[in-house]
Amino acid sequence: MIRKLVLIVGGYGEVGRQIAQILHDRHPDLDIALGGRSPGKAAPFGSGRVQTVVVDNNAEDPLLYAGDNVSLIINAVNDLQDRLLLSAVRRRIPLIDITRWTEIFQQAITKLKNTELHAPVVLSSGWMAGTASLFAMLNSTSLQNVSVHIHALYSVRDKAGPDSVAYMDRMNVPFYITEPKGSRLVFPMTDPVKVQFPNGYETKCYRLGTPDHVTLLKPGHIDSASFRISFDNKASTYALVGLVKSGIWKRISGDRFRSLRRSLLYNPGTGSTHHILIHLNGRDHNGRSVERRIAISDPLGQTHLTALGAAVQAEKLLRTSEDKPLAPGIYYPEDLPDVRMDKSAIIHFFEQYGVHISH
Repeated sequence: MIRKLVLIVGGYGEVGRQIAQILHDRHPDLDIALGGRSPGKAAPFGSGRVQTVVVDNNAEDPLLYAGDNVSLIINAVNDLQDRLLLSAVRRRIPLIDITRWTEIFQQAITKLKNTELHAPVVLSSGWMAGTASLFAMLNSTSLQNVSVHIHALYSVRDKAGPDSVAYMDRMNVPFYITEPKGSRLVFPMTDPVKVQFPNGYETKCYRLGTPDHVTLLKPGHIDSASFRISFDNKASTYALVGLVKSGIWKRISGDRFRSLRRSLLYNPGTGSTHHILIHLNGRDHNGRSVERRIAISDPLGQTHLTALGAAVQAEKLLRTSEDKPLAPGIYYPEDLPDVRMDKSAIIHFFEQYGVHISH
């Protein structure tokens, strides 16, 4: 049997390293390549099954030095010009991308729809590599006319890589949400909703544009989806809201003030718990109103939860038999599992890594 090789682009970063460790420990027959721009850089953990390779997403052909035996690519670093994406498509290699905010996400879909695909492309860029939308889907398939409300509590003390703030460095960019009455344009850090998270912390959460708004509507039983966020430091939350509402954030947008914006948003710490709270409202098969609440907490923080979200997607592709491969096409994080068959297995996957899940 030919051994499978998974290439993790951005494999030296916080998220990439944890994806590599998870897959390495779970699959003794799997080889792993860590891709990055620095040739000869040492792997973050020692193993005879881990190698390094030069992959630069800014190069014309990022996979030039990746070799010919890559079975799956997981991208954990920005691919703003879609160069890695298209390089993987040309080589017919399955790809999981966890890095795209909404505009770059839509940009990829537009390009892929005009391209012949010969392998699956999983755009798993929803919150925490699609973890939030995956659990929303797992708990909503028996309902109709569902409204999904996702709330995230982001710790200012959490670990993070520099690409992690790309989502939040879009505070002056409006985005569309879909509601039962139709679509409408909203701005980030508006429409606050008071939320109490699993740790008892109560705060106001504000709108943020993520691909969850788009992907959750695809199956048809979900009528509306919203995502809101807050920091676990109320002073930080209100300061950002004030900068956006006053128009100051818009005035400091653009490349000239990039370093200033990053200094306001990117101050990673040593780690802290990441919380997600999902509210579902819908109707059962008898037409009765149903409310469901799913709380997700990862004591190891948002980078760990993101890595788990990517790994659970990777395992679906790795489990696919050689004689019945997943059909070529565009997939989203909530598409891959058969939620009726895999729900308990998915919950177990997260829980065995210390994630607390309650209903």
